[in-house]
Amino acid sequence: MRPDLPDYGVYLQWPEPGEDWIHESDRELVQRWVPSNRVFKRESFDGTYYSLRYGQQRIRVRPSLWTKVPAEEIEVGDLIEVLSHFGENEAGIGRVVEKRYDDLEERIVYLVQRREQRVPQPYHLEDFRLLTVRSQLREPDTIHPAPRLALEDHTDFLPYEE
Repeated sequence: MRPDLPDYGVYLQWPEPGEDWIHESDRELVQRWVPSNRVFKRESFDGTYYSLRYGQQRIRVRPSLWTKVPAEEIEVGDLIEVLSHFGENEAGIGRVVEKRYDDLEERIVYLVQRREQRVPQPYHLEDFRLLTVRSQLREPDTIHPAPRLALEDHTDFLPYEE
């Protein structure tokens, strides 16, 4: 049974013995990232491999054991506004540089960079307003008949006869 995509998850431990579950071109990156609490977005399945994304990086893995986490609209690389929440946070504009899962709190935490400096404080979804605009085209729902051109329908194009 294939899950509804996209969905999100983490590899808190190495999912199975060996490396056969990793696409051969992606093994070096996966070895650096797994296990960890990075939140991957599972976007597609080609029949053999899932395509997972973390920021601009993509990896391909066979179906394997991971921990599913709730979907949140903020992604690594997004431009965000940090909300002050009555002075609790230092308000400002930043970019999400890490999306991690806190296993103790059972929720996603975000690390932000402002003016080329990482902010040491982790944030949660409610601390942000998303500034990145994502265009999303909807599936077409109108069926248009193929155009047909018949000469008898357009007699005004025939040469003038006297």
